Amino acid sequence: MERMSVTALGNRPVTELSGGEQARVLIARALAQETPVLLADEPIAGLDPAHQIGAMQTFRALADEGRAVMASLHDLGLAARFCTRLVMLDVGRIAADGPPADVLTPELLARVFGVTGYFAETPDGPVFQPMRVLR
Repeated sequence: MERMSVTALGNRPVTELSGGEQARVLIARALAQETPVLLADEPIAGLDPAHQIGAMQTFRALADEGRAVMASLHDLGLAARFCTRLVMLDVGRIAADGPPADVLTPELLARVFGVTGYFAETPDGPVFQPMRVLR
């Protein structure tokens, strides 16, 4: 509960929690199981930016502790920043697999998502931002 900043929500009925609070509680519940593998489907969808970053920091810390963390994400910026390996899917098939810089290339972004993007390495880590729709 501490890792997901939901300790203060422990005594509130679930019906009184916002959608983002419910999502964070569900992640906390999954973390409490202390499994060696965490599989999360769009875990940061619906969270405000601070909680999105906090959740991704938590997942990164779990991976650094030796746990396997696999998450489906549509936020390519947060994926680039916190994930060591990306698997890009195109119509259910693997289009690319590797480090963010190798996967978030102009060619793949154009072919798979129909967008251009900005990718840079910064002192705080990689940064990716989708820029323009090509289609």
